[in-house]
Amino acid sequence: MDRRARALLLALTAGVLLPGARAWGQDAPAPGAAPGPPPPAWPETGAPPDAAAPPPAAAPAPPIPPPGPEPAPPPGVPEATAVVEPFVRAPVQRPRLSAAVGMGATFDAVGFDDGNARVIPAFFAMLGIGDGPYGFDLGAFASQAAGRHGNQSPVERLALDAYGVIRPGAWYRPDDTGYGVRVLHGLGAELGLGFERDGRSSVSGTRFLLHTGARVDLPITLPGEASELKLRFAVRRGIGLYTPKLYGATVADALSVDDSTVELYGALVVVF
Repeated sequence: MDRRARALLLALTAGVLLPGARAWGQDAPAPGAAPGPPPPAWPETGAPPDAAAPPPAAAPAPPIPPPGPEPAPPPGVPEATAVVEPFVRAPVQRPRLSAAVGMGATFDAVGFDDGNARVIPAFFAMLGIGDGPYGFDLGAFASQAAGRHGNQSPVERLALDAYGVIRPGAWYRPDDTGYGVRVLHGLGAELGLGFERDGRSSVSGTRFLLHTGARVDLPITLPGEASELKLRFAVRRGIGLYTPKLYGATVADALSVDDSTVELYGALVVVF
């Protein structure tokens, strides 16, 4: 082998076995050339330079502080307070009551020979509850016929009635205080039952009857007062459920007590 071949073989062997020397030899700057950038430094851990660093762990959330007392209001500002009022039951309103007394007359033909009705004076009294659309009354009626008609034998009547009262006008403009409307509110119709005692001298009989009637109340006092005063004009008629007989000294002396024609009266009423 000649000298050239040996030199070539040594150069190849040196290039394979000594790469650092070769690299140093290649990186060596040429005379007069500017120095290049330094080679990158390898990390000491041996991790590749392009490996991504793990993301930092999230910081824990701060604890929520417990609720503290409410701040006091600034000076000069009143503190808001809640006032709990005790439960008070509303008073129960009672219906209005009324009392009335009056005088009138009954037109009665029982006991007269000619069968014509005569005017017999009568006394009336009432107690009522409720002065609105509906009401309930107790009424007493007594006639006085003894000694007023000579040799005739009229009967005297004494009755006690219980009846309801309906006032249809009370639904019309109930808050109106005009006088005409107040009169309209006092118009009423009566319907109920009654018990009547009919007699002459020491002889008497009884009967049950159907009470019917009508009324109108005229206010006297001003509206809105706690107590009111009214003037009442009314008509009453009792329809007997049966006809009793009054016997005299003989059997032939028998008198059938029929209904009176009608009763008319006026009364002074106090509503409270």
